[in-house]
Formats: sequence, structure tokens, C-alpha cells
Amino acid sequence: MAAGTTTRKTTKSSVTDDAPADAGTGDDTDTGPVKVLGKRELLERVVLASGIKKRAAKPVVEAMLKELGDAFARGDTVNLQPFGKGIVKSVKDLENAEVVELRLRRSKVAIRAAESGPKDPLAEAAE
Repeated sequence: MAAGTTTRKTTKSSVTDDAPADAGTGDDTDTGPVKVLGKRELLERVVLASGIKKRAAKPVVEAMLKELGDAFARGDTVNLQPFGKGIVKSVKDLENAEVVELRLRRSKVAIRAAESGPKDPLAEAAE
């Protein structure tokens, strides 16, 4: 393994209620339990980040999750920056589930650009 790279096995992750909200993010050397981000917490984060009401965000988040799941199930490559470029590696059809193995490549440039805030040309023109 190359210097500076780590791997983390996430196949048997557990949800811990006492884990901090930012557990498992940003630090590749984190060896603790993997925090699972559920739909409810994702919705809360979207509401906080966007400033829109939960009632307006919920159908959008649910539709987005459905479309992402459908795209990956079809084997589509999804390129949504700063989320990343998701490529389906394998699909296994089980009795009660479908297992889709993905590879996600995230651009550090796109992540930094998203963290610095959106660039809205209309806001700049109005100033």
C-alpha cells in the first residue's frame, strides 16, 4: 500500500448514537466505528446548509435519492460534483436485495470550491 493511503472496511458498519455528528468525515486515519448517515440526518443537514424549509427540502431529497439509486441500479456512471463521479463496479441480484458495488472518485478541487460557497452570478450583478 502506498504511503499516506488508508483503507477502511465498511461492510459491517454500525450506527452509534453517541458518535459525534462529524465522525468519519475528513480524516482518513479514523479507525473508529463508521457512522451511518440516514435519510433523516441527511435531510436535516440539507436544511441547515441551504436555509430552505424542511417541508420544501424533503421531496427534493427523496427524489434525488431515488434517482441516484435508479441510475446506479441501471449501471449508469454518475458525475455530480462535488459529490463525485460514481462508477458501478458490479451488481449482484440476491433474493431480497440488489447489491451494487460502486467506486466513487471525488475531486479535491470541486470539494474546496463547494466549501467556499456558491458563486451566484445574479447576486454579483445586483451588488
